[in-house]
Amino acid sequence: MTESQKIELRRSKVRERLAEIAKLEGDAYTDEIKAEERALQDEYGDLERRQRTAIIAEDREVQEGRAAAAEGVRPEDRERIELRSRAQVGNYLNAFLRGRLVDGAEAELAAASGIGAGSIPIELWDVPQPEQRQAETRAITPAPGTVGVNLDPIRPAVFANSIAARLGIDMPRVASGTYASATITTSQTAAAKAKSAAAAATAGALTVATATPKRVSARLELALEDIAAIGQQNFESILRQNLSLALSDALDDQAINGNGTAPNLTGILHRLTAPTAKTAVESFDTFIASFVDGIDGLWALTTQDVAMVVGVNTYKLAARTFRDATGQDLGNVAFTEYAKNLFGGFWTNKRMPAPASDNQDGIIYRKGRSMMGASAGMRTAVCPHWGEISIDDIYSGAAKAERSFTMHVLLGDVILVQPDAYARSTFHLA
Repeated sequence: MTESQKIELRRSKVRERLAEIAKLEGDAYTDEIKAEERALQDEYGDLERRQRTAIIAEDREVQEGRAAAAEGVRPEDRERIELRSRAQVGNYLNAFLRGRLVDGAEAELAAASGIGAGSIPIELWDVPQPEQRQAETRAITPAPGTVGVNLDPIRPAVFANSIAARLGIDMPRVASGTYASATITTSQTAAAKAKSAAAAATAGALTVATATPKRVSARLELALEDIAAIGQQNFESILRQNLSLALSDALDDQAINGNGTAPNLTGILHRLTAPTAKTAVESFDTFIASFVDGIDGLWALTTQDVAMVVGVNTYKLAARTFRDATGQDLGNVAFTEYAKNLFGGFWTNKRMPAPASDNQDGIIYRKGRSMMGASAGMRTAVCPHWGEISIDDIYSGAAKAERSFTMHVLLGDVILVQPDAYARSTFHLA
């Protein structure tokens, strides 16, 4: 119920009581009733003014909500985004160096994120800081002999991984405690029945997968002289670049190749069944078959619904594989170019496993139901994180005027919410 609706409800009750008082006559119209009537009349006038104010305020909120929706931002997220744009990683680190708590936008964002002291909200890597704008200068002045260094800020995102994101692995922020994801694995049954025939009851089944926090760490070491030389604004971008690259590199490798043995995460390759090794070197047609065999009519309805990430050696082989055969002219397009037009994606990444016995594994992603990624459609896989970067060990190099920031991110194993959306493939290279 809106504020204006609450006020209108009270106005209705006041009117009703005033109408009852107006019907009183003679001795029934006592001094107490007269006092009540005057109070209700004053309240009614106040309610009129309050309702006009509430209607104007609610209309403004509706307009702002529509504007936010047009920008793709929910109204409740606008203040959080504004806080993230003002908070700086460097301010958190400077506070830790001085042994005090953060204040200002950093303190507000930490409170909104629900993180503890000595931690940085990981959402600071979700939104880049606004660019510095130079004031317009009309007079032309020659540059001095010694000029400043304009360090362009580089802000790569921690969780925008080259493999994991393209494979639809969602990375939600979760609350404290073990993360659990449930999927219906046995469905109800339906069938046509004759007149008066009873429908058979079938018990459904849910499979619950859990993930507990595991740690991915990175260490940043800086000398006090370097901090002074860099300056605060550039220092911020350097920290972002250094930490983001270190953490995202380790995370992406764990999300793909983690073998589940502590302290490693369980990656997507470990979740998928290993294919049978091949003995014949791949040809143009066998590359096509590896995609076509991925069509299952449920998660992949067309060739455009099948994507694949392969090892570097496999991709190189595909790039030099043509359909032409001895004495035949069947086309001069390499399979890598052919795949761009026919299939839903064919790419490589250095983090894919190396060949073993001339066989190299790849990952098939049937993305027909996930609509080009988990964020836009049905979630197929998830790797939860616990929403903060904690910091420790900033004093060990104090005697050398050095600061070591050891930073930790808590992540969970990759969970295949819909296992049928994925498969492992293998390619024989030589």
